[in-house]
Amino acid sequence: MLQVFLVMLLIAVSCAHDDDAHAHAQESKKDDGHGNFAYKFDITNGIGAEEAGDEHNNVHGQFHFVSKEGLPIEVSYTADENGYHPHGDSLPTPPPTPEAILKALAYIEAHPRKEPQSQPQRPSHGQGH
Repeated sequence: MLQVFLVMLLIAVSCAHDDDAHAHAQESKKDDGHGNFAYKFDITNGIGAEEAGDEHNNVHGQFHFVSKEGLPIEVSYTADENGYHPHGDSLPTPPPTPEAILKALAYIEAHPRKEPQSQPQRPSHGQGH
């Protein structure tokens, strides 16, 4: 989880403004030594993150900062045996599926392919019998 923390810290630092030289931080950490942990940090310039995890390698958390454009960015996430799952309005999303494709998929689902039925083999009779 240290890698996730470092990535979030790099993101936060890369988005920092020049006037952030005088920002102050508050930080808290907990670790029971059995895989359960939690940490949180907040900087007076609007950068912050928190994360908690358990002994089963399930993690959830969030980070936030202010973009160069002055927009607040917040991402929450979970990470478990199924991978990393970020959520946030600032994350890119795929374009909508075109209507023609949706209609084609509906048609395919409504009209499944029918497998040809096999014809029973008839015994062949030799000629001349």
